Amino acid sequence: MRRPAVGLALLAWAGAGAAAPRLDSVSVQVLSGKGGSDVVISVSIERPSLMDLTCSAAIDTGDGGRIPIAWNLGDSRTKTARYEYKRPGTYRVRVSGAGNEACVGAKETSLSVGTGGHAAGTPRCPAGWTLAEDSVKGARYTCRARPPAQPLRCAEGTTYFAEGGEIGCR
Repeated sequence: MRRPAVGLALLAWAGAGAAAPRLDSVSVQVLSGKGGSDVVISVSIERPSLMDLTCSAAIDTGDGGRIPIAWNLGDSRTKTARYEYKRPGTYRVRVSGAGNEACVGAKETSLSVGTGGHAAGTPRCPAGWTLAEDSVKGARYTCRARPPAQPLRCAEGTTYFAEGGEIGCR
């Protein structure tokens, strides 16, 4: 009976001084198909000692998405998550410790997604125009006039309007 209590006390003492596992690396792989918008994000940790059993982190996908990820006793040092970007573009993927048992450190990388093999890359609209949301379909896309940063100054008795891609004073 005495041995288990001593063993548990030793385990608790050793765990109390152990450092949390460190984030070691993050990498992304763009999968073929779906216009190149599906990716696999791989995150690896470094466990400084055998007592470093658990830690958790969050992956910031760069487009507002957030993916929780955690390691427990017996898990491999690398975890993966699959994610689909809704819009083409270049994104910064960042992973950092999160939660009560946060991994130590932060790592980041960049990737470009969603051109569907279009040779020219992500479509670009001329100055004063912006790419219409969800309009990119292979080589086809739509640009819309960008509204001015400030409304027009309308003469007394008229009001500014912006609708249907048009602006003016009525």
